[in-house]
Amino acid sequence: MDRLLLWKSPRTAHNWIVLGGLVVGLWYLPTWLGILLKLAVHGVAFPLLVFVAVYLAIQELWHQRNQLAKLLAPIKQRRLGHIVILTGVGLFPFCRFAVWSQALLWFLVLVGIALSSWGVSFFRKCLIPTFLILLSVHPTPNYLINSLWRTVNDHTLERLVAWSSSLALQAIGQSATSIHNIIYLGTGAIQVEWGCTGTDMAITMAATSLLLGFILKQSWLQTVGLVVLGIVLAFVLNIPRIMLLAFANSFWGKEAFEFWHGSWGEQIFSTILFTVYYYLIKWIFSEHSVKSQI
Repeated sequence: MDRLLLWKSPRTAHNWIVLGGLVVGLWYLPTWLGILLKLAVHGVAFPLLVFVAVYLAIQELWHQRNQLAKLLAPIKQRRLGHIVILTGVGLFPFCRFAVWSQALLWFLVLVGIALSSWGVSFFRKCLIPTFLILLSVHPTPNYLINSLWRTVNDHTLERLVAWSSSLALQAIGQSATSIHNIIYLGTGAIQVEWGCTGTDMAITMAATSLLLGFILKQSWLQTVGLVVLGIVLAFVLNIPRIMLLAFANSFWGKEAFEFWHGSWGEQIFSTILFTVYYYLIKWIFSEHSVKSQI
């Protein structure tokens, strides 16, 4: 009888449904955290950005806790949120075949929790935390974006990188040519595959710029400017990297090519990219500060 009374209480029923949704999060957590830690051990920068996004989302929600306490979801929105949560809970055990499906259902559960607890008003008042959670719900959003882009890309980007790199080699006096996505230099040739286009670093720089804009409380226009700067810088600095790989392959031997093409070479270029980006941002903000004082 007591249990029946508990379930007759709308608030108590809501708490039980939310608790069921949180179980999905606990189930998904080892997969999410395991992938992030594995990538971090191998020197990949994106896991740090994911952790920062989670921290910023929690911090923003904590700052708005008093406003959220005043929000109350209407009955229809609460029921819809419960349906969304229960759908995610019901499908999750059968959709663990891929990380993206688990991430999608966990995000669906989070949306249901927010909708049933605070209503649609939550998404209007907490747009930034919602976006940050969306950014971090998958442990490798950069790889997910890469996969989506590759499904619609017919190697145009690879050919463009090969062409621009061969032009840069010609500009420094080398007799380089490109056919499709292959660069010919001397007696050797390298093939520009998707991983060599700089897209992965461009996504990383875009996420870094976005988080930097949130941390520094920049306007949306300024944040978009930082994102564009990061993306452009990643693609531009990828050209010297491809040139170096062509040199290593044609003149320096297999070991040199493997070094610059491997994890050490990637880390060196990532460090150079972030260093250049840091000083550019520092210069931009110092110029903005001087103009503000004038």
